[in-house]
Amino acid sequence: MLQLLIPLLMALKGRAQKTSDEVHCGYRPKFSNSTVLQAHELLNVQDGEFPWQVSIQISQKHLCGGSIIHRWWVLTAAHCFPRTLLEMTLENITVVMGSRTLKDSRLERKQVQKIIIHKDYEPPHLDSDLSLLLLATPVQFNNFKMPICLQKKEKIWGRCWMTEWVMAPSYDRKDNFNMYLQKLRVVQITWRDCSQRVDHLSRNMLCAWQELGTKGNCQGDSGAPMVCTIHGSRRLFQVGVFSWGIRSGFRGRPGMFVSVAQFLPW
Repeated sequence: MLQLLIPLLMALKGRAQKTSDEVHCGYRPKFSNSTVLQAHELLNVQDGEFPWQVSIQISQKHLCGGSIIHRWWVLTAAHCFPRTLLEMTLENITVVMGSRTLKDSRLERKQVQKIIIHKDYEPPHLDSDLSLLLLATPVQFNNFKMPICLQKKEKIWGRCWMTEWVMAPSYDRKDNFNMYLQKLRVVQITWRDCSQRVDHLSRNMLCAWQELGTKGNCQGDSGAPMVCTIHGSRRLFQVGVFSWGIRSGFRGRPGMFVSVAQFLPW
């Protein structure tokens, strides 16, 4: 597992190498950041707002969400890759990054060299629902492609978001190129409160739903990141990986995320 720990530790330190330069994780150089969280943020995702977000695709069709954690590595959910899919050639699986829409000319498509499923993942149970994708070529970081930091320990977050790829309502659902990125402000709820709503809740999972007084709508995109920041900081951290949930994010219907902090020793 040493080969896995190296990129994860580099992401924790907030550094991902780009040739001889260093890129700090969790920052959004193109997005209009503010050390004071805006009370009325725009509902639609803006250019460069989530530069670590990727679309994992099979035969150029969206399969799952994911996040860039290192120039060679993408983090996503294990259930995106059932055994039958893993037996297929990796040539059909790619990672698309660099934009908030899948029809943008800035998009970059990367081949996947290897898929690593967490050793404790045993479907249908989703307790260790994590996987790492090793890219065939490294990401060249820029304003629209950046790594996200990984949460090292529990914190009190000032603001959190879940994101997902959705189809534009006026287009054919088979047309992958008309998908765009959508966001929802969420708040984490305590494990005790969540366990009263969800049977057999693992300590490796965390729950979140829509923040009161905010607008938006998310159904849940497998493998997509939940990211958070604290007041007074411009840096974001990935707290969870979306695993499952029905109409996730709505009050009373929490989205279920694999806790990143619980799996860093992996």
